[in-house]
Amino acid sequence: MTTIELKQKWSELSENPATSGFRSLRISSDCICELYLGVNKEGNRCLILALPRFKQLNFKGVQKENLSIEYFRETNLIVLQLTDNDFNDLFDDLVLSLYHSIKSISHVDEYSNHFIQAFYRWSEFFEDKKSDLLPEEAIKGLIGELLVLKLLINEHGSHDINILLNSWKGPYDKGNDFELENKNLEVKTKSPSGIEVKIASEYQLEVASGKGLELVVVDVQSDFSSGLHIRDVILQIKKLIQESYGDISIFWKALNQKNISSKNFRFYDRYRFKPVNWISYNCSDVNFPKLSKSNIPEEICALKYTLKTNMLTSFILRKGDF
Repeated sequence: MTTIELKQKWSELSENPATSGFRSLRISSDCICELYLGVNKEGNRCLILALPRFKQLNFKGVQKENLSIEYFRETNLIVLQLTDNDFNDLFDDLVLSLYHSIKSISHVDEYSNHFIQAFYRWSEFFEDKKSDLLPEEAIKGLIGELLVLKLLINEHGSHDINILLNSWKGPYDKGNDFELENKNLEVKTKSPSGIEVKIASEYQLEVASGKGLELVVVDVQSDFSSGLHIRDVILQIKKLIQESYGDISIFWKALNQKNISSKNFRFYDRYRFKPVNWISYNCSDVNFPKLSKSNIPEEICALKYTLKTNMLTSFILRKGDF
C-alpha cells in the first residue's frame, strides 16, 4: 500500500458520500485482519477495524482534539475518526503506518491492541499548533538538522530507518542533535558567507564515553525564489520513511516538540532556504579547539562561545554538496 494507492481509494469513497453511518472500502486483501477505510456523512475520514464476532472489547470511546476512537458493540467495529479535514495528509500517514504494522498479524488481541494504541500514540500530532511559531533562525537551524537526517537515511539505507529516526534528539533540546550507536553529531547551520558558529553550552561539544563526536556545519542560503520551505524538506523525509516502511510517528513526535504539525508547517512558507553544502569536523581530536565540561574549571558554568570554522580545516572528516 502506497500513498498514491491510498489517495485513489479515498477518491473512490468520496464519489458517493454516505447518507448515514459510514461508506467503507476494504483497505487491501493483503491485510489479514478486516481493516477498512471509511467516510462518514459529514465527509470525514475514518479507519475501521472489524472484529470477529467472538471477540468483544471492554473499551470506551475517547475524543481527542481533531481525532476520536469509538467502539460500536452492536456491529463489533472500532472506528478511528478524523474530525478536521485539514489533517487529511497526516491521517494518511497514520493509516499507512498502522496498516503496515498490523497487516500480517492474525491474532485478534494483538492487532486490536495495535489499533487502539496507535490512536493514543498519534493523537497529539493532530492538535492545532497555531501559537508559538518559531522565528526564522530557529527554522533555519531545524532545516539544517532535517538535511542531516536526510543524509543519514540515504547513507544507511532502509534497514536502519527507525534507529536513525530515534537518534534525532535535536528537537528535544537535550544532549547532541543526533545520538548514533558509535558517535554523536552536533549540527550547526549558517549562511555560506558566515564563518562563525555559536556553541550554546559547555556540554554541546563534550565527548560521550566510548563514542566519537562530530560537529556538522550546514550551509544554507536564504533564497525566496528557489529555496526550500521547511515543509518541502519534511515531505522529502516523509517519503523516504514511507518507502522504507519506517515508523513515521517517530518523526512526527520529534517535530511536535517544536510545535510543528502537518497543518501548521505552511505558516512557515515565508522562509525559504537553498541547501548549499555541509562539512563534518572531528571534535574527538584532542587538539580540537573547544571549551567543554571536561576541560574547564568546575567553577565555570553556563558557557557560550563562538567557533571560527575557517580555522578548523585540519579537523575536517567529510564534506559534500546538497
